[in-house]
Parts: sequence; C-alpha cells; structure tokens
Amino acid sequence: MFRIHIFKAPNRGFMKLILSLVIFICLLSTGFAQSRSVAVLDMTDYNGETGTSRQLSAERLIRLTGVPYILTDSLEEALEYPIIITGSRIQNNALSASQNQEISDWVFNGGTLITSSMRETDLFNACGISASTSSNTLFELTWDTTAADVFDYINDSLEVKILLGDSASTTTYYSRYYALTTGTSLAEYENGEPALVKNIWGQGTVYTFGPDFRDLTFRSQINADVNANRTYSNGFEPGADVIMLIVRNMIKAELPNAIYKHTIPNKSKSIVMLTHDVDSQTGIDTMFDFAAYESTLNVQGHYNITTRYFDDSLMSDFYNGSWNEVNLLKTNGHTLSSHSVGHFPDYDDDALFPFGSLGNTMLTYTPFSDGNNTAGGTVLGELEVSKLIIETDHSVNVRSFRAGHLVYPDSLIYGLETAGYEFNSTYPANDILSSYPFYALQFPSFSAPESSILEIPMTISDVFHSDPISASNYSQKVATWTEATVKYAANNSPIVLLIHPNRMYKLTAQQDYVNQLGAGVEPYSFEGFGDFWRKRDSLVYTSEITLNNMLVTIEDAGLIEEQSFIIDFDGLDTVAFENQAGSPLYFDWIDWDYNTRLYYRADAPSPNGIDEAETGVSIYPNPSNGFLFVDGFEGAYELIDISGRICARGFINSNSSIDASRLTKGIYLLKLGTMVSRIVIN
Repeated sequence: MFRIHIFKAPNRGFMKLILSLVIFICLLSTGFAQSRSVAVLDMTDYNGETGTSRQLSAERLIRLTGVPYILTDSLEEALEYPIIITGSRIQNNALSASQNQEISDWVFNGGTLITSSMRETDLFNACGISASTSSNTLFELTWDTTAADVFDYINDSLEVKILLGDSASTTTYYSRYYALTTGTSLAEYENGEPALVKNIWGQGTVYTFGPDFRDLTFRSQINADVNANRTYSNGFEPGADVIMLIVRNMIKAELPNAIYKHTIPNKSKSIVMLTHDVDSQTGIDTMFDFAAYESTLNVQGHYNITTRYFDDSLMSDFYNGSWNEVNLLKTNGHTLSSHSVGHFPDYDDDALFPFGSLGNTMLTYTPFSDGNNTAGGTVLGELEVSKLIIETDHSVNVRSFRAGHLVYPDSLIYGLETAGYEFNSTYPANDILSSYPFYALQFPSFSAPESSILEIPMTISDVFHSDPISASNYSQKVATWTEATVKYAANNSPIVLLIHPNRMYKLTAQQDYVNQLGAGVEPYSFEGFGDFWRKRDSLVYTSEITLNNMLVTIEDAGLIEEQSFIIDFDGLDTVAFENQAGSPLYFDWIDWDYNTRLYYRADAPSPNGIDEAETGVSIYPNPSNGFLFVDGFEGAYELIDISGRICARGFINSNSSIDASRLTKGIYLLKLGTMVSRIVIN
C-alpha cells in the first residue's frame, strides 16, 4: 500500500538557507560552474578584414544549432567559455604569439576549439597538423562516419558525401587540406587529403575544417555556390545543413548534458506547410477544393495570389472578377499572400526590372509582356501593388511573398523590406543546399547586411520539368515527395510543399501525400512556422548543473509557447525550467533520438496554479524529488496523475511535508481543498 509520510517541517526561510548552503558547499568542492554557452570569436579585426560575412556565417551557423552563445571580438572573453567557434579563418600572424599560446593552453586545459581554413602555424600543434595547403580544384567532401561520435544524423549517402561545387567546372572556391601529425582525419576530399581534423590536445579538443565556414553554409544562401546542388527541387540536398548537424554534434560531444532548441514546434519530428501558387484562371476555379480539404484537417493552407488585372501575351486578367473565390479562402481561415502582379519569367532581369520606387497603384503601374520581354515593370511595383490589391480587397495583412517562376531579382529582399513584407519562400531548398529558415541578406553579396526577411525555402512541388505531373503519374510524384519528406524529417527539417491548385488530380496527390506522412510529421501553418522561427531565434536561455540537476533559465517566457528543447540527459537526475524571476515553467518530456530527451511546453495548470500572494499558500521545491513542503494550508490534499487517477490523498497541517518519493517521475496535480497546482516529480 502506498504510504504518505507527514511530518512537521522547518519554516520556509530556514529550508531555503539550508539549500543555499548545500549549493555553496558543492560549488566549493567542484569549482564554480563554468559557462555552458559557446563563444563565437569574431576574427574580423584580427585578420584585417573589411567585411563581416565570415563572422556572420559562424554566428548564423551557431544560431541554427540552437545552443546558447555569445558573440565577441575579445579573445580574453572568449577564453572564459568552454567552446569557441571562430567567426573566420585564423590568418597567419593575425594574433600575437602570446595570444596563440593562450589559445593552445586553453585547449590543453580542457577547451574545445572549432575552426575552419586554418592558416596560423603557431596553432598547428594544437590542431594536430604540420601543414595547410590551399586548392580550388576540390569538389567533393566525404565524412568518415565511423571515425568519431560527431556524425549523429549523418546516415544518408547524400549526407555522407557533399559537393563543394560542380565537378564539370574548372574550379570552385578555395579549400584547405592538412598534413596530419597527431590529428585524426574525420573527412577527406576526392584526392584523399584530410578535410576535417580532430585532435586531442591535453584535456581539450580542436576540430579543424578544411573549407571556410562561409563557403560551407553562407555562400549557398546567396546562391553563389558553384552549382553544388545535385537536384533543383523534389529531392534531398542537405549540403549546408550537414555542417550545422556536425557542429551541433561536436558541441554535444564536448559539453556534458548539452541542450539546444528544437527546430520544429512542440514535440513533432517535422512539419509540412501546404502552400499554393494561384497564377491562372484554372487555379482560381479549383483552389477552394484544396482549401475545403485543408479545413477538414484543421490546417491553415497558404495561398499565394497573382493579382493579374491586365491582359498581355503571357496570360489574361484572371484576378478580375475573382473577389468571391479569393475571399472564401480568407473566411475559411486560410492565409493570403502575394505571388506578384504579372508572374513575369524575366522578373530577375535587372535591365527590364529596375528597383523602382514606392507609390505604385493599379492605375500607375502598367507593365506589359510581348512574350519575349517585359516593359514598364519594377521590382517594387510587383511587390507593392500585389500587396495593396489583396489587402484592400480582402482586409488582410499580406506578410509573405513568392515570386512567379521562382525567379529571384538581386534587389528582391531589399524590396520586400521596403514594401513591408516579413516572409519569402522563393528559393528552392535543394538549390541553396538548406531546408531550414534563415534571414536573407538585403542583397546577394558577402558585404550585404542581414535583412528582416525570413526566407523559408520551398522543399517539394508539383513542378517536374523533365516529366511533368499528370493524372496518370501523380502517384509516382507522391512517392518522390514522400521519400524526400522522410529524409528531411529525419533531420528535424521543415518541409514546404508547393502545389498549383489547378487540377483535381493534384488535390488527390496532396491528399495521398498527407495520408502517408510518417509518425511525428504534422501539417502546419506557413506563417505560423515563420512566427515560431522568429521566436526561436530571439529566445535567450542559459543552463546550469548542480549535483546532477539541470536548471534552465529562460529570459522571455513569452517566447516559449511552442519551443521545445533537446537535452543529453545521461547522468542527470532532474531538469527544471524557470523564468528570469525564478518562477517555474512547466515542461513534459519524451525520449528522443540518439539518447536524448525532448522537453516540450506542458499545458498550463487548470486552474492556473496557486498564487502565493493571493492565497498565502506556497509549495516548494517544484520540481521536486518527491518531498513537497506546503506552507499556509491545512486540510485535505490529493495527488492526481495526468490520466486523472488519484495517486495519493491525506490531510496536512500548515508547514507539513508530503512524501511522494515513491511516485513515478512525471507531472501531477496537487489539489489542496479547492486549489490546484501543477507539480513535477523528477
């Protein structure tokens, strides 16, 4: 029989004093807790660089991993952290001899350095190399996934070997390969030379990539890679994403009980965003059949509307007279966004489409195509007028854009900012080697600043150039979508499906695809995911471990409604979350992959906990290892599990303790008379 042990507890102030003394003694015995964040060391000034693209590439890489980090240009500050990733290559003589020695000593004493394109000879010993050679004729990089524990998730042939450029080209960007001394090769180029070196130096570790981080991840995001993509769409091309996964694994391997933000809302493995480009009369005619189906799933479809209000040789003025059809999408809860005014295939021609200026209307903006070239068009005209029409006609806020034909003017992102957009989904994920969202640069240049426009790459679509989708082969296309989805979902990547809603067999294809989604892959709102990702990027948190208990402190609790965390739980007893004020935040957990747990936001207590200020009742500690102290309450209590089963009941006096240590770890409701509080037993 389950027994509840009730005894008179010391007063709360005395208990807090005892707990503080215990923590203080533990810190004295183990040394004060070291920071559990990563330092991104900005090498821009040290190297005498004029741009910040290399620093930004490293920061964006760490931001994507979801680990806590700081950005600093102070070597002394960076050396206070357990892991440093350099925001650029370390040029020879960029640092003084004493600074290089500081880095080497820091590694020797337990630090982890993650760097790329190493040039500094004074650091060669710490890197486990004796020489660094530059080449611009290296096109392939293959990871030795059997050599180390940093290759979790790297299990597909398209991940094990990635391309640095098209081998049909004469050259690609410069990479470096290394001559090994004490280092171990974790990857090699097609010429057999080491492309990633791991070296144990004293108690610490150095990971040295051959290619520059900027070239591995950042270059493709401005579409400046040397045709490194193996497919354009409807495939799996993780070339840049692999780098994030490996760097995250390095941090996990070197930082005990690493924690990082999940890339997908809540506890899903992946999400699918159902988006549609409405750019024809047939699309107008049949799009509501798609919307009606999505409504039955309780899913918000995303409809990019081409606002054709004029005729030319390309297409008719099909938007005119479509008010009822488009408005029906809105009234059924789906989102409306812009797919341009004219759907021009030469929209990315700078000569035909100059940037233009604001102030365009349907009366003043009159572009026209003769079938070969467009006259009278501007980048801003397409963005401004299409947005204005949809917002005026349907009383909505147009936040998103996708260009017709997926063409991408150099000034598109700056234009989207100027016209007041928030999201863009013009880049195919395969083409830019990445499926995760990122803040686009204002212009496709290494010197351009980061914009406020969140690019959410398009992953799969109904456009198959060599073998178009049809009523007879759509099931084959569904199989292609499904295969790609399985691979992206394995990396917790989001999936954007683009379907032109102009044929009923395409609706059947969409239904078949959704019905085949694997466990943990859920349909999700496009703009809802964009909002989630913005919050993810803004979320700041820290973690500390005392006596095998992790405490995660979140700066702005308003950002975590759907944000979950993945934690290497091995060796921990408990994990607790709190806000900056020290109030508990409630999370449930499930077992995740690669020996981790996923902690996701628990439902708020019902009613919303017990307010100590209002009731005078306090319950602590929470989370608890099983002993709960209750101040300010006398009467009956019940402990109820998440299934509603009463696990324990009894009667307590003020300042009594409840021994629930025999209960299974998990979430419980503690009823004190008519009051209810959520309790975590760890």
